[in-house]
Amino acid sequence: MIERHLARMTSPEVAALPKERGALVLPIGALEQHGPHMTVDTDLVFTEMLLDRALALLPDETPVWRLPALPISKSNEHIGYAGTFWLSAATLTAVIMDIARSAQSNGFQRLVLWNCHGGNRALLESVARDVRAETGLLVFSFFPPALAPDPVATPPQEATLGIHAGDWETSLMLALCPARVRMDRLEAFYPRLPDVPLDLEFTGATFAWLTRDLSPTGTFGDATLATAERGEARLAALEPGLAKALGAVTRFAF
Repeated sequence: MIERHLARMTSPEVAALPKERGALVLPIGALEQHGPHMTVDTDLVFTEMLLDRALALLPDETPVWRLPALPISKSNEHIGYAGTFWLSAATLTAVIMDIARSAQSNGFQRLVLWNCHGGNRALLESVARDVRAETGLLVFSFFPPALAPDPVATPPQEATLGIHAGDWETSLMLALCPARVRMDRLEAFYPRLPDVPLDLEFTGATFAWLTRDLSPTGTFGDATLATAERGEARLAALEPGLAKALGAVTRFAF
């Protein structure tokens, strides 16, 4: 398997990479509470491991390389919970813009923002457009958990409200790094939303919220549903699509 981690190359090796179609991936993680049962590096683990597993599926001739992950991002919705660290929107924007300028200086023409923290999604779509406007890079914003429908039967309440440390995330971690799940602390908690037609995220009508507004422990969902088998089924559904999407980046053109 070819080396795809840019940090493990020498300067001349980076200079020699074929960059006309080549894509550089910036993994963006998070350090934030994930209830009483999951470690605070959950999103960082997902970002790193899903990317490496997708890269391993690419043919050797596909020109995609990764940078080291940004471990801290915009997690201030979890402010007040121990283990949560965050960058402001302005700081994260500035960091990504500087990395994009560095990518351009190195001759890259395509940049993928690879993010597994839901709280970054809206910001990264905006940042991607700003990077495109300023640098001319082709910029792509990936949220890997959303690139395939959930293949596992899930109760309706979990499907709509289980957005943090619930079945999906806990099952995935049991499949990837089971030591990071405290099985004796699994819990189920669903936020009680106002009786109005508003949702937590990604619909036509939402509201600004902090985790402490809605969940005393930080959990949104039912982690007691989680099993490693459910996580493996989700990985099997996700990984081929992630690799396909990375390959598509190298062929994309306006």
